[in-house]
Amino acid sequence: MSSAKRKPEDSAVGCRAFAASDLERASATLNVHMRSTFERSAEAWTVRAKLLERLEATFNARLHTAQRERPASTLADGSAI
Repeated sequence: MSSAKRKPEDSAVGCRAFAASDLERASATLNVHMRSTFERSAEAWTVRAKLLERLEATFNARLHTAQRERPASTLADGSAI
């Protein structure tokens, strides 16, 4: 379920990249408040990545189940042959 037009924040890989970037920025800053802000942001990106992975896995499982259960005499769009 990937798309060339998908924004980075709409994919698990993109979210993990944002999290890594925020963690890097957190370690590079001397300001305690900014470090905490970047760390919270990284955690939020990580949680979003996990959510997107779970949603994609559920979608793929449902799609697989639907394809297995579809009679052989129907087309991909569900119409009869």
